[in-house]
Amino acid sequence: MVFDLTEELGVHQYGRPLVLLRSGEKPRLRDFNNFLFQAVPLKGELYTLPELKEEMPNIFEDSSKPLVLEVGCYLGHIVTKLAAANPWLNVLGLDIKYKRVVKSCEKIKRANLTNAKIALCDIRDLLSILPPKSVYGMFVFFPDPWIKNKHEKFRFLVEEFFSGAFSKLSDNGFIWLKTDHKDYHEAVSSFAGKYGYQKADSLPAEISGKEYTSIFETIFLEQGLPIYQQVLMKKEG
Repeated sequence: MVFDLTEELGVHQYGRPLVLLRSGEKPRLRDFNNFLFQAVPLKGELYTLPELKEEMPNIFEDSSKPLVLEVGCYLGHIVTKLAAANPWLNVLGLDIKYKRVVKSCEKIKRANLTNAKIALCDIRDLLSILPPKSVYGMFVFFPDPWIKNKHEKFRFLVEEFFSGAFSKLSDNGFIWLKTDHKDYHEAVSSFAGKYGYQKADSLPAEISGKEYTSIFETIFLEQGLPIYQQVLMKKEG
């Protein structure tokens, strides 16, 4: 049987080999790697976009908790810390690399957290399936800045993203951004207000006061590089 997953996997098509293996099909030989096979039995902990379409928000033990997304969760350090420190939240970490999502799941399992899950998908595809006002916040730490002019088209923190994300955020929802690239930071600052966001001095009180330092941030700080960050809040109404 040939599976046409184009629509189910969204525009960016991440997770196709995993979907095929979980369906009993074989992906292309070039898609095979050890972490792909390790990802297969993690169903219920690691989700593909089609699975999220069917099961959100009931992937969590208590689906009534506010949802926070970590975009680019890497090896699960922030997801695990955020979920452990805030049991009143549900935390969903996103990444597009098999090694990263598998390692993140392992970290969550070791911490015995029921309010943290991982998804193998692109944030833009996920937002397309989420209902309005369903996201309390997003952590977006050190996305690829694509610093060459010819590569800027690959950035996802562009006007279209912020326009689409606004309706998905709950009232007083937030997006916390960090980058080591000043021009990326300034580009976001220049247009975010146009779409209804206002800059805040800090995170919501329930979350602020806790340290969330990613692996990349630690490396950049050790190198003496500046870190640019901003918290964008959705205006009420």
